[in-house]
Amino acid sequence: MPKDPIEVSPKKLGGKPVFRGTRIPISYLSQYLEHGYTVEEFIELHDVDPEIVRRVYEENFRDDHEGGKVPA
Repeated sequence: MPKDPIEVSPKKLGGKPVFRGTRIPISYLSQYLEHGYTVEEFIELHDVDPEIVRRVYEENFRDDHEGGKVPA
């Protein structure tokens, strides 16, 4: 099984969840989606492996933006 696309380390942003191999918080993706941006627009604006972003979206946000709740 591939590594988790989300990394949590006290040495990166005080332990906030980030995209693996970056210092970009997962919460940024949530905020972009809440403001009507697409995953592809997020990818274009951030230096993150597109496959990691898509995997995080599929595993954590997809249902939320199809009528469910939006994570905090």
